[in-house]
Amino acid sequence: MGIFSSLLGEEATIRHPLKAKLARGEAVWGTFVFECGAPATPRYLKEAGWDYILIDTEHASFNIETVANLLHVSSAIGLPALVRVPETRRSLLSRPLDAGAAGLMIPRVESRAQAEEIVRYTKFPPMGDRGVILGTAHNAYRAENGRRFLRQANAELLLIMQIETMAGVEHVDEIVSVPGLDVALIGPYDLSTSMGIPGEVNHPRMVRAIDAFLKTCKRHGVVPGNFVTSVEDGRAWLRRGMRFLIYGADFMLLMERSRQVLAALRPKEKSRGRS
Repeated sequence: MGIFSSLLGEEATIRHPLKAKLARGEAVWGTFVFECGAPATPRYLKEAGWDYILIDTEHASFNIETVANLLHVSSAIGLPALVRVPETRRSLLSRPLDAGAAGLMIPRVESRAQAEEIVRYTKFPPMGDRGVILGTAHNAYRAENGRRFLRQANAELLLIMQIETMAGVEHVDEIVSVPGLDVALIGPYDLSTSMGIPGEVNHPRMVRAIDAFLKTCKRHGVVPGNFVTSVEDGRAWLRRGMRFLIYGADFMLLMERSRQVLAALRPKEKSRGRS
């Protein structure tokens, strides 16, 4: 199963750079695009060295046109761009894919039935029943051999499901066993809230839950992932086996660096009461 489950079929090869790295056992690092919808955003994030960007439409305010513009630029410069959708609904899954998304992240996956529905909506026949349109953004407006394209598109799609509630944790074994899933990603803030310990992402209960999650992913050959907001946490989860890692978001990186620069530039305030 796992990352090779969507590669079945004659002539299907791994061209997706993220899937190729993950298939080799490597870790990949990306960041959310949450606020910065300008066309330059993918360019400077690629220049910074990120392996991918993840355009958010669950919490961010981007419309589909902005998402499509970001995807166009990302495709032109060779930076894999993924989209997090707001929920499991056919149109919300198919539109970013048709606009050229290299993969999708789906939040709050809680059952095998939901995972199977996601695969059905995002994979072309015979793996699923995604609607077919050729010669548009998702295949760079090229004329294609339809049969070969559908087979290759199924192989190329990177499909990420978020496990971020107690229901998801309880059903994680059946979720990650669904063919077509590549990455299972912990949503640490939603999960900790669901557990009654909001924001305590390093709480012992969270650590135990994530350890069990890592073992389940390994058993099914699915790549485990996590969202982190510090270098220390990123290194720690990498050591523990996470291989699909998201570090912060565009606005968080800007604020983090701004604070570092200003702390270095501004003179230290003199202690009160001293001349």
